[in-house]
Amino acid sequence: MTTLSPLTILPLSVTIIGAAFAIVIFNHYFGTRRRPHELVWGIAFLLFAGAGACQVLADVSGGWTPTLARLYYLTGAILNVAFLGLGTVYLLFNRRVANVALALTVMLTAISVYVLLAVPVDASKLSDEAGWKAVAAISTAPRWLAAISNTLGTLLVVGGALWSGFVFWRKRIMRSRMIGVLLLAAGTFLVALGGTITGLTGLTNHDYLYLTMAAGVVVMFAGYLQTIRPAPSMQSAATQPAAGRTTPTA
Repeated sequence: MTTLSPLTILPLSVTIIGAAFAIVIFNHYFGTRRRPHELVWGIAFLLFAGAGACQVLADVSGGWTPTLARLYYLTGAILNVAFLGLGTVYLLFNRRVANVALALTVMLTAISVYVLLAVPVDASKLSDEAGWKAVAAISTAPRWLAAISNTLGTLLVVGGALWSGFVFWRKRIMRSRMIGVLLLAAGTFLVALGGTITGLTGLTNHDYLYLTMAAGVVVMFAGYLQTIRPAPSMQSAATQPAAGRTTPTA
């Protein structure tokens, strides 16, 4: 009977947290006005959950397989930050700009799927704890896709957060959304930090990668909750007496 090692708890926590938060976001998306950024962020959280699940399956089944390694690289190394960036574009920019970003993200996804199915996997590295790196051991194409996706996604999340935070602060409006996008940027930074530490130190991917990923997902979800908080004016209006008050418009 296979038992979970203490280190497997970290990717398992990412799987559970990511899936739970995705369900909450999808529930809010389908239960209220259907805001595109919520749908995209829900997909991003599912991608985090999928990456953690790949590591858990590799741990409990005795090692990585080419399919698991390819799936991890797609969900955990390439697409998750890209979808976070796309959601930020839908939140902060007009629909025309967001739709262009959507088309580019769909193109990136299609290219990534094709490349990961086509590249050879270095079977000798599948036995490593970070066996998913076998996907990029022979061909550099997956690494380039990951670098492009993560760079652009992080720039959109962090750049959008800083710009919108400045605008909201200067106009003294939408304080909750300002806090939300800043938390999303902080969470994205945490996720990126784990990968950077792992790459620079050579430590096994359980040491920092999933710990910072779990923390980053929690911080990002806290940011999402801030973005859906009603404005203070709406809250105060809801508590005022009905007499002498006109019905607010949507």
